[in-house]
Amino acid sequence: MIRITRRCRLAGLACVSWIALVACGEPELPSQSGHLVIIGGGLSADNAEIYGRLVELVSPDDHWAILPTASGAPETAGPRAAERLREAGAKAQVIEIRAGEVDKARDPDYVQAITSARGLFFTGGSQDRIVEVFRPEVGDTPAYQTMRSLLTSGGVIAGTSAGAAVMSNPMIERGDAAAALTLGRAYGSNRVAEDGVTIDKGMGFFPYGMTDQHFLTRGRLGRLIVALQATPFTRGYGIDDDRAIHVNLGSARIEVLGGPQGLLVLDSSDVRRDREGQRGLRVALLGSGDVVDGLSGRVTPARGKVPAGRPPGYLQDLPAFEDAWAANVIRELILLLAQNPAREAVALDPGFELRFEEDDATQYWLAPDSDAATLTVIGLRLDVLRRHDR
Repeated sequence: MIRITRRCRLAGLACVSWIALVACGEPELPSQSGHLVIIGGGLSADNAEIYGRLVELVSPDDHWAILPTASGAPETAGPRAAERLREAGAKAQVIEIRAGEVDKARDPDYVQAITSARGLFFTGGSQDRIVEVFRPEVGDTPAYQTMRSLLTSGGVIAGTSAGAAVMSNPMIERGDAAAALTLGRAYGSNRVAEDGVTIDKGMGFFPYGMTDQHFLTRGRLGRLIVALQATPFTRGYGIDDDRAIHVNLGSARIEVLGGPQGLLVLDSSDVRRDREGQRGLRVALLGSGDVVDGLSGRVTPARGKVPAGRPPGYLQDLPAFEDAWAANVIRELILLLAQNPAREAVALDPGFELRFEEDDATQYWLAPDSDAATLTVIGLRLDVLRRHDR
């Protein structure tokens, strides 16, 4: 149980700004007033917070267009997504642009169908299918240009799973966490997850960093660490199952939706790299109502949360977590660290150790009279170092 205190390790400041502004060559920072709802996947039909936000963002006089392009079974994925939105109170229709159907992304009738919608929703599946249809190598399609115009005019683009991965540019195409740390970025054709992390062109709707999905449930921190190292991005947003972020592009406000501990923000702006690994990464673990400023990186805990002081737990030293990439291990490690006097915790990869450490930049925030279920963690240090015990 974490104690609530009015004192904060950073002189009672309500925010912390250790996350740096991302730089990605020529940053995609369009002057637009639209919204993104980026869902980590596994969206429950009864997640009222996420569906409620989707309904709120598109007026009853307008409708959502569902694009099942990523799906291997678009004939069921599209109608299912449309039905769930209708059950939540929205109008929705499916636009049947499937994998490989680049001609439809140029067809005036299909482009008009996208133009008539106020919200677009990309289903899950394989993210490269989306990019290959709407942003093929020969050039961006009219359908893609219409999507950009939708955001410029204040519309909404949402996506789940693969539909979340495509939001950044470049994007993570695939990758296994352990293989990524060992092998780095994979190049060439016929790449698979076991080759490392593969990175490719994305849709570029989200201008503030790199997105990843199914993040904590599937243990994907390792591949995000390598993706940031392999690209000009310095900030990554790992969104978990049944969680989302709502991005207001007009104000650069990024709000977490769907429940506690649903977003891990990884910052590499101050990282130092040497033969032993990477030192000085920063991690934030955020939940519903917590907000990140996309431009400055400033984190503001949800309304009503107050700083949490040193916990009354009894563990001065935490045992190492043997499999860093097992489901939810990173979340469990951070929560255990927050609830005990120990100042560091270690998770093990076959070739590396991930050392999480509290320091003067670390803050914990909680809603009063609550337990760790509402915990917000800001500024936890992370070193990723080679193991010498094998």
